[in-house]
Amino acid sequence: MQTGPRTAQGKAASSMNAMSHGLTSHKVVLPGESSAAYEHLVDCLMEEHQPGTPTEGLLVEEMAQAHWRLNRVRYRQDLAFQSETLDAKLLALLHRYATGYERSFFKALETLKKLQRERLAAKKQTFVSKKPEAADLLALLEELTAPPKPVQHQPEVIALDPQTQNEAAA
Repeated sequence: MQTGPRTAQGKAASSMNAMSHGLTSHKVVLPGESSAAYEHLVDCLMEEHQPGTPTEGLLVEEMAQAHWRLNRVRYRQDLAFQSETLDAKLLALLHRYATGYERSFFKALETLKKLQRERLAAKKQTFVSKKPEAADLLALLEELTAPPKPVQHQPEVIALDPQTQNEAAA
């Protein structure tokens, strides 16, 4: 009865047994690919997009992963076209993965730009003091809740026409 590899080296080797093209691998950088080149890609994208929040940083990393995997698909497509017989089924599969990775890259880029615009717009909002508004509100409340003011009566002045004034004087 076989129980599989027992050493760490054997387990690492057997973990790659099912990988035929690496397009669905959970690992971004596969054996044989340059992890330094991938890190350089991430660094360049980080420098270009300057993420200001952890979410923006994750979106930049997602863009790097999608681009890295898209390059892997393109490499596989080049190999498929160099073979003596074209495998239409393989080419269709590669095209499907390429489309998905392109979509993932541009979706992450679009979301990143939207978040950055919102973040920058929030910073640009100028501070407006609420003191004048609060003072006006307090004055209005004071006016509404103040006890009624006493009404001052002014004596009425009746204007008489000149003939009536002469008669009243006599």
